[in-house]
Amino acid sequence: MNEFRFDQYFRKTPKILIMKKTVSLTLLLGFITVSFCQQTSNEAKHSSIKKFYLQAGTGGATSNGISLDFGIQTVLKKNLTASISYKLVEMNPKNLPDDYEPGVTYIFIFPFYDELPFNDMGILSLTLGKCFETGRKTWFTIEGGLSLVSGQKMEFTSQPVVSDNFYESSNYSVKSEDKTGFGVMLKSDFNWAILPFAGLGASVYADFNALQSPVGFEIKLICGKLRQHKKK
Repeated sequence: MNEFRFDQYFRKTPKILIMKKTVSLTLLLGFITVSFCQQTSNEAKHSSIKKFYLQAGTGGATSNGISLDFGIQTVLKKNLTASISYKLVEMNPKNLPDDYEPGVTYIFIFPFYDELPFNDMGILSLTLGKCFETGRKTWFTIEGGLSLVSGQKMEFTSQPVVSDNFYESSNYSVKSEDKTGFGVMLKSDFNWAILPFAGLGASVYADFNALQSPVGFEIKLICGKLRQHKKK
């Protein structure tokens, strides 16, 4: 039955489902962000904060990862920045064997593969840095700081493949254990304030920790106090 094992197609299916979930959550966070920030922008006009905005975004990461991010970033008048964010990253385990084969169920001649094991990481980070203005509507930031990381440590043990008329098991058994630790977050954002209270951003990041270190890229919706209204 090997001729019917369309590995490359069916192994991507779980990631497609994860992407749909991620996009849906991002749109929901974006709606909440817009509703909140229209009021926040008006309240922050006379404060000592130069910019203040929420961020909600999604993107890709190393090890076939997909990320979802939600955070708050502030820019002070001296162009110093401070951010707090929570990032969810789903990625293949760093020790996933090269010859790993998932279990598969056959319905007639069509194979339906079990989902590949993935590390479901949560990263809460606090970062400080510097803002560089590139125009009235655009700026980028460089930040670094500490992170609290939760995820899984996985062990893969080779095992004989067992099959019957409908199911064939994986060639590895998987043992997962939840772990928590600290890391170092580095990131850089480029932002474009399309409106005084709403815009778009692009971000690259890397979090170095003992569990698994993701490096990724994200597209974000930003909303809040972004720029001054044009003077009449």
